[in-house]
Formats: sequence, structure tokens, C-alpha cells
Amino acid sequence: MDSNRAPFRFRWTLGFFVYLILTLVSVVFIQLNSTLNSKYKLVPYDGEKPVLLFFNDPILDVDFSETNIEDEFFVLSPDYRNVKNPSFHSISEYAKHLIDSLNIASVHVGGKGIGGAVATEFSYTYPERVSSTTLMSANGVVELELLGGYHLNHAVYSAKYLGYSLFKFLTPNFGMFESVDRQILRAKIQRKSDQRELRGKLGLLSGNVLIQHIEGDKISYEASKEHSRIIPQSELKSYPINSSSVNQDFYSFLTRNEFQQHSSPAISASRKIQSLLPFDETNSVKAEGRALIILMLVIILSTLISEDLTCIGTGLLIARGLIGFGPGVLACLIGIFVGDILLYLSGKWLASSTLHRAPLKWFINEKDIQKSYHWFEARGPAIIIASRFIPGTRFPTYFSAGAIGASFWMFIFYFGVASIIWTPILVGLAVLLGQEMINYFNVYQDYALWVLGGVLVTLYLIFKILIPFFTFKGRRLLIGKWKRLTQWEFWSPFVIYSFVVLYSFWLWVKYKRPGIFVHANPAIPYGGFIKESKHDILNGIKDRDSVARYSFIRASMESKKEAVIEFMKENALEYPIVIKPDIGERGKGVQIVKDEAELDALIPTLESDHILQEFIPGEEFGVFYYRFPNETKGRILSITRKKYLSLIGDGVHTLEELILKDKRAVCMAEVHFDNHIDKLYSIPAKEEKITLVELGTHARGAIFYDASNLLTDELRDELDRISSSFDGFHFGRYDIKVPTESDLKLGKNLKVIELNGVTSESTNIYDPSHSFFFGVKTLINQWKIAYEIGHQVKKSNPDLNTPSLVRMLSLLS
Repeated sequence: MDSNRAPFRFRWTLGFFVYLILTLVSVVFIQLNSTLNSKYKLVPYDGEKPVLLFFNDPILDVDFSETNIEDEFFVLSPDYRNVKNPSFHSISEYAKHLIDSLNIASVHVGGKGIGGAVATEFSYTYPERVSSTTLMSANGVVELELLGGYHLNHAVYSAKYLGYSLFKFLTPNFGMFESVDRQILRAKIQRKSDQRELRGKLGLLSGNVLIQHIEGDKISYEASKEHSRIIPQSELKSYPINSSSVNQDFYSFLTRNEFQQHSSPAISASRKIQSLLPFDETNSVKAEGRALIILMLVIILSTLISEDLTCIGTGLLIARGLIGFGPGVLACLIGIFVGDILLYLSGKWLASSTLHRAPLKWFINEKDIQKSYHWFEARGPAIIIASRFIPGTRFPTYFSAGAIGASFWMFIFYFGVASIIWTPILVGLAVLLGQEMINYFNVYQDYALWVLGGVLVTLYLIFKILIPFFTFKGRRLLIGKWKRLTQWEFWSPFVIYSFVVLYSFWLWVKYKRPGIFVHANPAIPYGGFIKESKHDILNGIKDRDSVARYSFIRASMESKKEAVIEFMKENALEYPIVIKPDIGERGKGVQIVKDEAELDALIPTLESDHILQEFIPGEEFGVFYYRFPNETKGRILSITRKKYLSLIGDGVHTLEELILKDKRAVCMAEVHFDNHIDKLYSIPAKEEKITLVELGTHARGAIFYDASNLLTDELRDELDRISSSFDGFHFGRYDIKVPTESDLKLGKNLKVIELNGVTSESTNIYDPSHSFFFGVKTLINQWKIAYEIGHQVKKSNPDLNTPSLVRMLSLLS
């Protein structure tokens, strides 16, 4: 198979390399060309003609050739590319410096599109230099621009800027698309500008103002009307597409104000009053016609990323008045329908061959697929409906429906019914909650992000807490989460170890070497600080009778299964057997293999070195042992009893329900669901015992109890004897299996299944009855002992190399 793929991989690699080279050359070419053409060529001004300072729009062309404007006026159009971080304000300032450099006292100001917003900024900032102002299809008030809100609009501008920039620099286009540069420049100006300020500035413009609206340009007629309302002395004219009257009227306006000393028109009282009224929200932007179709397409595509978030966002757009409830819900339904069918088809076509490979494995958890697979087989089509109302289950469930070959038409019917019920509810709820928030959004725009954040948090709490609370599973999972939050044994290790690290600073100062603790076990690399080999540590124990029989499986071995079979034959072992990573912690990757079928499934996944070990029945204990080098007898810091959690069937409830009902199992319900995914929806018989946890690992669901009451002289003597057979070991935790508790107390029939070095924990701290502060105190004492033992070993062996702090950090990375 590899030989067949080699030519394909070579062609793909060669193609990518050629693309990369062409793209790099294209980027260099574009940058050089941009540098050569970016310098503004300033035309000398003779001082004879009046000046028209005209701000263009990067994507809206203006042609004055059909008029006498360029004959009778000196037209000055600033090149925005010369402005660093171009915005309405910075371009206006640049233009001011430009006319100053040419000794121009006054100008007529004009602008089209984005240039109109810059013209507004200039006329507002430098009124003493402005003879007249013309706004041609000009951008202005934010309420009538794009999506009608500052933050929504800026999200679109940013997406537009990113999209065009990626196209420019990630495709070998060699600057052939001048329109791309224009779009990038326009989006950049919009991103850097705050259009909310323009409403107030428009209302303060002085002098004569001509507002020209041209049909077909990007600005709506409602925006031009609003600009005219705000500026009471303005004159508003509207034109059809390609009308020759636009420039003629512009020329007439300029000549009247320049040569005929045109006075300001009288402002009627009604227009003055109208200009002072607040914005009428009923005139907000509404998506209609082509804009509505485009917005619906955006919603449809967005559902492919996140259905629920898109429904919530659509609800907010409806509350904002941008789109109607019907079109919004319809767009969401279409997107959901298409997306879910794609999920089903993906499962049908891809599950068996690509689930374990990138990129599919990045988005789909294999255990979720398995869980949905068994769930679907156990409950049938009803699962499709249920998954629509349970966040996080649709992706794996619909994918599994395709993977197991569920009827396509049955699938469409059931998920269609669920979608028709769920989508209007979700969108409608977002509308109801969002309506009041959107009102505040309009009034207090400076706090818009906080308003939006409040809406999202509220909706998150509803869908993650309130809705799940109405189902048994949801309530029990919430209880499990609450217990994990309130019981410190389930907290992240970083919480408790932050206090240990703080105390370690004092130990560093006291012993003058941060890494001196590694000498507590000179026989183990770095004392067992990190990435120590379990196989090598067990090899160090010379008392072989006290160690569970084991073997080593290298990742490079081609006949791993044969090695396992040979090990079992040599030691007369039967299933189950234990296979675990040679380097690992907290039980990660440890597997109890019960039969040959499980072995066959596990072998292909062994991509690193592993240990093969006999399965020892009985009770498991963690015994923390240490011995100071200047003492002949060791000591036991703690003993931990490890209880394997089990449940009893009642012949009524499924295993999933039994896990949720159990007060301890519910704390780690998701872990137990994953570990028993193939039996999760079966109903155990009455009085049937189900062992949920088979490993003595707290992270895998085992319960730890402080068993310090089992400490005896016989146990300590036995551990002294075993430890003395390991020359260079002084500090660590033995994981031990014994037939009974009495055997442990008598120090008999002990079997060491694992020995951990300096970073092993005194695991009795995880006893549910112990407090967080007990855990901190115990770990601090543990590390205090480790440093003292390391110091004594170093003192008696000065040649030992103590790793630096930098080296210790490099090991952690």
C-alpha cells in the first residue's frame, strides 16, 4: 500500500512545492510593484485656479472628463496608499498637510462612497478651509450602513479584509487583480474608522452642501435622505445609473459657490426641527431583494460551522430588524438540512476508511462515534430526534447513522421533524431575549460588546444548564459537574501543585540547587522526575519474586502479538493480561486485555514502547516509602487503598442510567461512558455486578481511601527488604497488589506492579474525607523529604551532576 501511495505523495509534494515557490515569487513581485507605484506624484499648483479636494472611493470610479471641472478647477485627489493606517481621520489629516504644502488657503471638498465619509471628516475638522462640500453616494450614518451596527459591520469588514488579503498573498496572482488591492484598501479604511461619529459631524457641517444619490452605488437612498435630514442646509438630488447629470450638477454647484459667490440657502424652521430629531429605528437597514438572498446564503453557510450559534445569531439579526423571522428561520432550516445530510453521507462514505486519519480525526472523537453507534443500535430512530435537542450529540449521532447504514429516508424524516420543531424555538428564544438587549445595543454603543457578551452568556446558561435540567440525564450530569467543582479531589492538579511550587522556591533557596531532589533516586534517570521508563525501574528491583512478571514490547517490533503469546506461554499465563505504556502517568493508555480479540484490536495501536505484565487479582494499594541514606530503616509516608468502583444491575435500567444514578459514578460519568461504550445502553440483569473501574487510577475513576491504619512493622520490614534490592532507590510510591488486606499488614504475598520515583504522589490525599489543605500539607511534606534525601545523597556523592533549572524546564517541555 505504501508503494502505491508513494507516487501520489511525490506528486502532491511536488505540486505543493511549485505552488509555494510561485506564491513567494508573486508576493515579492507584488511588493516591489507596490513600492514603485505608491509614491504620490504631486502636481505643482500655480495658485490661479480654485481647488477641488476630492476624496475617491477605492472601488467607485469618478470621471470628470465630460465637464469643465478639470479645466476650471485644480483637482487634488490624495493617494490613500501614502497614509499609514488609513482611516477617515488620518486621511483627512494627510489631505490637510498636502494642501498646506502647496500653500492652498481654501478648497471645495467632495467625496464619493468612502471618500464621502472622509470629506465629511475634513469639512467638520477644518471648516475655515472649506468653501463647499459635496457628498456623492457617500458613506455616513452607521445605522444605514451594511448590517446597521458598528460591531456587526466591523466583523464583516475584518472578514472581507482577511479574505482578500489571503487571496492576494496565498495565490500566485502576480498582481493581476487590481480590484483585489482596491477591496483590501477599502476594507482597511473601514476597519480603522469609527462610523458612529459621522452622525454628529454631519449635523455640524457649515456652508453649502450638495448630496447626490446615484442608483446602483453601494449606498442606499435611505442613507442619503438621512444625511440630508441631518444637514438642514443641504440640497439632495437623486440620479439613475450612468446619468450624465451627476457631474453637470456637481460642476454647477462648484461654480455657483466659487464664481457667483453663492450664499447659503435659507433654512426653514421645519428642516431645522427635523435635523434635531433622533434617528427613526423603523428606517434601519432591512435586507431586501439581492441583499436578503445574500444574507440568507451567509446564514446557510454559517450553519455548517455551528448550527446552534447560527440560530442564535439569526435571532439577534431578527431582533435588530435586519431580516424577517420567516426568512431567518427558513435559512437556518435549509442550512441545517443540508449540513445534517452531509454528516449522514460522510458517515456512510468515509467512516470506515478515514476516521482515524487527519483531517477527520481532528473534528470527530472516535469514542463519541462509538457511543452514538451503540446508542443508535439500542434505541433506533428516536435517537435522531433526541440528539437534535442535546447539544454536542448531533455530529457523532448523524455521522454514526450513516456509518451503520440507517435508512436515508427514515433519517431525513426524523431529523426533519426534529429540526422543524427545534429551529423556530431556538431562533424565537434568541429574538425574545435579544430584543431588549438590542435596544441597549443601539443606545449604549460604547458597551455593545458587553451587551452582546451578556446575550451569549445568557443563552449559553439556558442551553447548557436550564434545558438539560428538564431531563434526568441532564440533571444528573449537572450534579456530577457540581460535585467535581465542589470536591477538590476532582480539581486540576495544577491547583494544588501551585502551592507546592511556591513552597519549592523556599527549598531552592535552602538547598541552593533547584534540581537537587533528583538525587533522591540516583539509580533512576533524574530520580524519576519525568518520562522515566517503567521497565527500567522494575529491572532495578533485584527481588524478582516480589515483582509481577513483565516483558518489554518495543514500538519497532514487527511481531508484537507473537511476543505477547510467547510471554504468556513462558509464564503459563492466561487472559486477562495488562499492557501499558512504558512511559506514562495517571493510568493513561493502560489496558486490561481479556481475550485474543481485544489483543488483536489493541496491537495495531501500540505506536510507542509498552510493558506487558501479568494480571494480579486481589486488592491494590499505593504505599509511599522513603529512607534517608544515613538510616538503615525506611519509613512509610502513606498507604492508599484503591477501590474499583462497581454497580449492581436491577434488570430495569441501562448501564448509562445506573452510572447516572450512582452518587459516586456520576462524578466521572463521561469517563465511565467512554470506558463502557459498548455496553452503555444494555440493561444489566438483576443483581449482576458491573465493574466500572479495573485500574487503580484516580483519573480513571478509582476511589482512593487513606489506609494509614494498616501500617505495621511487618509491612515496613518487607518494603525495606524489597527496596534494599534496588541499589540507588530511596524515595517513591509502590503500587502493590495483595490477595487480602491481612496479607498487606503481614507483609506477605506482595506483588509490585509499578514503582514511581520523585514525582509520585502520596495518593492518600485524594480520600474524599480529606480537605484540600490536608493535601497541600502532605505534598509539601513529601517534597521537603525529597529535597532532604537528595541533599544527603549529593553530600555523600559530590560527583553527582545536579541538573539546572533550565534543564528541568526543558525536560518538562
